[in-house]
Amino acid sequence: MNRVLAFFIVLVATGGLGSAQTDPFTRVASIPGPADLVQVHGNRAYVVGHHTLRIFDIANIQTPRELGSYTFPEKIWGIEVVEPLIYVAADFFGLGILDISNPAAPKLRGSLKTPGQAKSVAVVGSKAAVADHMSGVDFIDTSNADKPAMLGSFYLEGYAREVAAFGSLTYAVDAPTGVYTFDMTQPGAPEPIHAQQNANAPGMITVSDPKAATPKMAVLVGSGTVQVYDLTKPSAPVRVGALKMPSGRATRAAVDGSHAFVADFREGLQVVDLSNPKALRVVATYKTNAPARDVAVAGPYVFVVVGAPAETPREFKDQEVLILKHDIKN
Repeated sequence: MNRVLAFFIVLVATGGLGSAQTDPFTRVASIPGPADLVQVHGNRAYVVGHHTLRIFDIANIQTPRELGSYTFPEKIWGIEVVEPLIYVAADFFGLGILDISNPAAPKLRGSLKTPGQAKSVAVVGSKAAVADHMSGVDFIDTSNADKPAMLGSFYLEGYAREVAAFGSLTYAVDAPTGVYTFDMTQPGAPEPIHAQQNANAPGMITVSDPKAATPKMAVLVGSGTVQVYDLTKPSAPVRVGALKMPSGRATRAAVDGSHAFVADFREGLQVVDLSNPKALRVVATYKTNAPARDVAVAGPYVFVVVGAPAETPREFKDQEVLILKHDIKN
């Protein structure tokens, strides 16, 4: 076999010279379960496991240290960290506001029962938006954290899944196809300033850093697909690209610069290059030993929730948060 033919065979077998990297990650440490969600702010990691929120000091990334925890009466579906407060969407409990000034003893400042299941929360100033399966998006005055007050709701066409804040705006997604934009500076409960029905079963939405110059975009995950919306004009997002993930069961994503880090269930962590939204591609992977279900990025570190989802707080045998160091450049 001549060298040219041999090279061609290798090229086809490996997917070509532009195939995804396979080893830009180094495992640094892990946080034991239970774990369903993770967020990172500064030197702290916030890990949600069913009913319980745990706070970890990660100043020494190799040895995360638990500082404290708080358990809600219902499952936690979403959190928004605005230190020293954490806003918690806790199913039929509704919205809870935790004070973590003393992380060793988090204190519930206030709560508000929402009409249905609270699934996600986004905060802009003194107003919170809560994705609620029954009422759509609930808008809550949080200027007094001890006594949050309902301002009203906007009923979405489908089931509200998640909300995300971008500057003074909040984006909401619902199943089967909705994407809505709310101006949180409007008094009372705002109505959408823009709405479209072009998403594919969105289950979550995350946005780029609104303070960054470029790129400005929202990433939706739904039906195993990463869907990208251009936020150059934030009040009117424009769908610009989509990419089916290898597992077909991608659940969540985090945006860091021009990349989306995607929890792709049994296919582990996938990194998608967003620099050309019309030609999205996977540029790096990390195969996890258990399903990857959530992800957060903080500088050179990636935090990946792995393990099968649990039906009860005690079913978390293989759950943990992997801490990986990466060398992917934006």
